[in-house]
Amino acid sequence: MLYTTTRLRSVVAVLFACYVFFYPWSIALIALDRVPVWGTWMGGALLILQGALAGMWLISNFGRRGAIASAWVLFLSWLVEHIGAITGFPFGTYSYTNVLEPKVFGVVPLAIPFAWLLIVTAAMGTGERILGGEEVPAHRERQMSFTRVLTAASFALLLDVTIEPFAVHINHYWVWAESVQFAYYGIPTSNFVAWFFTSLLLSWVVLHYRDGARTARPTARLRPHWPWLPVTLYLSNLTMFLVVNMARGQEAAAVIGGLILLALASHWSLPRLLRLLRGTEQESGA
Repeated sequence: MLYTTTRLRSVVAVLFACYVFFYPWSIALIALDRVPVWGTWMGGALLILQGALAGMWLISNFGRRGAIASAWVLFLSWLVEHIGAITGFPFGTYSYTNVLEPKVFGVVPLAIPFAWLLIVTAAMGTGERILGGEEVPAHRERQMSFTRVLTAASFALLLDVTIEPFAVHINHYWVWAESVQFAYYGIPTSNFVAWFFTSLLLSWVVLHYRDGARTARPTARLRPHWPWLPVTLYLSNLTMFLVVNMARGQEAAAVIGGLILLALASHWSLPRLLRLLRGTEQESGA
């Protein structure tokens, strides 16, 4: 078991190293509109890399249940996207272009389910960092679980608000059948509603299997390996969309991304700053 865990963690480290290497190049090429014609595949490859990284992180920390959670997220997100692309429900009428290849059954690009796995894992990690990791009394576990799922879905939705203009108008991953006048970058409100409820479902799946792993394996209750990884993935993607949207003239999306980053930075830094100021005052008073 120890050998297997060590190997899984090595895979996570290798995938993360690849991501760190490709990340700055991706931002620069897209922001400056210098992606070569032959390099359009790189966007999909980066999404698959990040989704695989998130999935391997779940498996390395939560074992078989982490693998099952990852598989369910991949399958359910593909199913929802497949139905959505064919019927127009629940997101609205849209279709994928040929930028992201290959496509599963010729409809949904393979990269899209991996993008969902990335976003749900990253949003859940970010939401739980906001909520804190203190122990919850048994009678409040169900309520806290709902709060965690709701928070994760909210952070996933916030990320999508910065993703959509980027994916539609810059990378041209998909197109909407009709551009809705006065809507957010021509994107229908139904898309964001569907994103929230899909994220809610997928976040519950991850939480369900993760908590199952902690119940079955007490060691899983310990601090997970690389607990900062989901938050890092969330912040790095948010930063990418902020920079690219700003560089390519989509200021509203960039401002929203900047406000999210500012809110997160304030939440994490203000308590530390207040403690530092209190410590300074106590020392001066002494």
